[in-house]
Amino acid sequence: MSVFPLKVRLAFFAALAAVLLVPSAAEAQTWSGGGITLPGPTTNPNIGKILPLARREFSRNVVERRGNNVPRYRNGKGRIAPYSISDQWCAAFSTWIWNHAGFKSYLGTSILWPSYDGTMVGVQVRDLTNWATRNGYFSYRAKPGYLVAYGTTHIGIVEKIDRTTGRAVGSIEGNIGNRVNRVTVPMDRVTGYISPVRLTPIQLDKSAAYADMAVPPAALERAEASGFSQP
Repeated sequence: MSVFPLKVRLAFFAALAAVLLVPSAAEAQTWSGGGITLPGPTTNPNIGKILPLARREFSRNVVERRGNNVPRYRNGKGRIAPYSISDQWCAAFSTWIWNHAGFKSYLGTSILWPSYDGTMVGVQVRDLTNWATRNGYFSYRAKPGYLVAYGTTHIGIVEKIDRTTGRAVGSIEGNIGNRVNRVTVPMDRVTGYISPVRLTPIQLDKSAAYADMAVPPAALERAEASGFSQP
């Protein structure tokens, strides 16, 4: 027979059950949806190949000659860059980088042209954004290696995200000042981010709740219905 009174034993087992049945903070976060992770360099090593390629092109001093839409290496004095399409080339640059990092999902877009080296590239920002929205590649939250569209005619590759002081996204882009350049894009100008891999519906909802851009009310309502709310 136990030497402990019945009331003491009952209190002990009640406390033990509370410890076993109540999830930890990390578990509770996962159960509530907070543990859902968007695709990015930490979850997909291939996404980590995108920025090194973009930075390599940035380092090669790619510039047009006299604004003729033909980017060349060595400050416009070298050979023609492989993503040249002899036209506005920001989308061509971004999708060429994706293609050579192994991401070719954008080939499902409606408007594709062959670049100078024969790679099929996207050429229109609106076409890329519409394709991403229809097919599950659109995101309201930025990750390095995603594309960032702003305004109606420009797109680049997300390099870094400032969510505290500047509320801006740093990107590497083609056809900025007739060259490959680094750009800082205020989040209030962003019209969408495009992931190189498809997001699940729940990942899209989480991106809306933790957005790096303005989010339509309908998307916020869906996020809240999925258990997310903006912090």
